[in-house]
Amino acid sequence: MQYPYTLHEDAWSGEGPVFAGGQVIGYRVSGMPNGKAARIANFGAPNRKDDWCVMRINADNTQTDWVGHYGSVEEALAVLQEVYQ
Repeated sequence: MQYPYTLHEDAWSGEGPVFAGGQVIGYRVSGMPNGKAARIANFGAPNRKDDWCVMRINADNTQTDWVGHYGSVEEALAVLQEVYQ
C-alpha cells in the first residue's frame, strides 16, 4: 500500500528572533505506515544545500541514526518511500 508522505517544515536557518525565517533545514515526515515517523535534515546548511539525511522514528519513539547524503529533500523522501513499499 502506498502511503501519502507529507513534509512539514520544522527547522530553519537564520539569525535573530524571527520564527520560521530563513532557509528550511529540517522537515518532519508524516503519513508513514504503522505509526512510524521520520525527519529529514540538511546537515550542510546554510552553505551547502545538498547534504540531506534521514532519521526514522519507530512507534515506541526509538530513533535510528541519521543516514544518507542526498542531493535534495525530495531525493531523501523518495528513498524513504522506497524503504516502506
